[in-house]
Amino acid sequence: MKHAGFKVAIAFTFLLGALTARAYIPPTSFLLERMADKRTKMDVRRLKVTMQCKQGSQTPHLEILYLKNTGQVRRERGNDIVEICRKGKCWRKQGKAKATQLPKWSYLPYLYFVEGNVKGSRYVGLFQSLGIDTKVNTMSRFHSRLAIILGAKNWERDRPQFWLDKDLFLPLRLMVKDGPTLMDILWIGWGTKTGGDWFPEKLEIRADGKTTELCQVIEVKTGVSMPETMFKL
Repeated sequence: MKHAGFKVAIAFTFLLGALTARAYIPPTSFLLERMADKRTKMDVRRLKVTMQCKQGSQTPHLEILYLKNTGQVRRERGNDIVEICRKGKCWRKQGKAKATQLPKWSYLPYLYFVEGNVKGSRYVGLFQSLGIDTKVNTMSRFHSRLAIILGAKNWERDRPQFWLDKDLFLPLRLMVKDGPTLMDILWIGWGTKTGGDWFPEKLEIRADGKTTELCQVIEVKTGVSMPETMFKL
């Protein structure tokens, strides 16, 4: 009887996967326009996010993100380390040392939060520049949420792709190439009391499947004063 039950469970899982894969997926332009429209309707221009982060095997520590929807980011990592992003590029500076530019993908975890009043075409163009084939799509599950995948089939986890929450139109996952390395950016746990739709519960970064950074959100504040001097190196 146990074997019969197991077979039924496997068959049900297979059937559910098949039905999910065959579900109707709207055109990419429509999906990304809905994502852009949702961001615009939030009308959140300044976010301060307090997180507890862990990089690799390091001890978890507090970090603060300042997100301003003019495309600017300030991340205070502790030990006098500050990262600044402007116009799609990010730099890191420690103390009075000279700032060094970070990899091109470094701005992508913040993109959705700091670019307000954008059009879906902005995301279409961005994804195409990242090597995501927006004509290829499928559906899968992401932490119990139903996700639409742009750029890959359900079994492909080694190529650039973007995952969008099918019902909430919020970003879930973005996989891009950094040279030979596949970087995986995950926004986990939208809709909590802490962050609502402003910011997810967790932000995770992986490199070739290995977690390099995991941040747990502690507090999110909106409308925080952010003078332009905060975003100067």
